[in-house]
Amino acid sequence: MCDPTTMVVMQIASGVMTYMAADQQAKEQTRRNNAIAKEADRAYNEQIKMIDRRMEEEKTASVQAEQDVMADARKKKATAIASAGESGVAGISIDSVLHEVDYQEGTVLSRNLTSTKNTMAKLNDDKTQAYSQMAGRYNSLSSVVQPSFLGTALEVGTGLATDLKFDSGGNLAFRNA
Repeated sequence: MCDPTTMVVMQIASGVMTYMAADQQAKEQTRRNNAIAKEADRAYNEQIKMIDRRMEEEKTASVQAEQDVMADARKKKATAIASAGESGVAGISIDSVLHEVDYQEGTVLSRNLTSTKNTMAKLNDDKTQAYSQMAGRYNSLSSVVQPSFLGTALEVGTGLATDLKFDSGGNLAFRNA
């Protein structure tokens, strides 16, 4: 068995080493958490960019489809008017044909608009889901436990108080001796 002074030095050294190890572990966990958070942010931003690009594509496709439908309706009206003029048909008959072309154009445009709105709503849902995934990644981070210098000091002091005492001469001595 060693003398009481050596024991005090050993317990203090052990406490310091324990504190340093806990501090290093906390720093490593913080580094890991930062890397996970950075990756979560990167993945989220990448998903949002892809969704935004898809939204732009859908908007462009919708406008192009609308223009195509309108151009097709103009051609049908022009053909109907030309045919009516050549055959000598006028009045209510040609008006009926033109109204039918207008009705068909409106129906197709309405369907396209509804489809585009539904697609945009789905893409907005995808954005919400991307955010939820990022939040889930953040929520799964391990909490970092910072070591307490005071706690380590109290632990060392408690250990010393348990094993050592001052004898009648004021010198350190083992309790069990």
